[in-house]
Amino acid sequence: MTIREYKPGEHKAGFKGLRVVVKVGDDYRQKYFAFRGITNKKELNKIKKEAESLNSEWNMERQLIQSKKDLECKEHRRISSAYTTGVSGIKMKFARGKKVRAGVTKYYYSPLFIISGSTDGVRFDKNINISKHGFDMAWLKSVMFYAEKKGIANYTHLLERKPPVEQFIVIYKHQKSLGHDIPLHRIPQEIDQKLVETI
Repeated sequence: MTIREYKPGEHKAGFKGLRVVVKVGDDYRQKYFAFRGITNKKELNKIKKEAESLNSEWNMERQLIQSKKDLECKEHRRISSAYTTGVSGIKMKFARGKKVRAGVTKYYYSPLFIISGSTDGVRFDKNINISKHGFDMAWLKSVMFYAEKKGIANYTHLLERKPPVEQFIVIYKHQKSLGHDIPLHRIPQEIDQKLVETI
């Protein structure tokens, strides 16, 4: 959307001048600048500058709104995909568990691979604890379980889709924003401590 100049005979209503049209967000904005009564080049240039200034202002506003929308979409995608791995039936997150000792209930969080799905209408679910097995071994066990349930004989391509362990930093921040009180020491040990210290 930009500035259009209508010369004699180009506009069906006989208008001569400039038309500024810019889509800002969900709205179309337009303004006409008529040449009627303009007798010298100086006045004509003044009107053209006014039209260009308005066009620049609206386009800047349009870009700001679009940038904000792009950031919101990016953030939504990031959060929506926080738990996903390279395999559709395997997710990763901090799961809350509880232990009761001497009548006292204590809650704790564990980083897990969560495998779920169905085969021939039969559901399957399993959690693999990353703290217990280590990230790489937990991924191997998760893929093996998923492949077994899905009847996949050769699952090398699934093993190669292993997500980066650093994704747990994104997950940690996301779950904390949802109100989960996850201690920092529950982040997988494979993540560089320097990265953990930046959280």
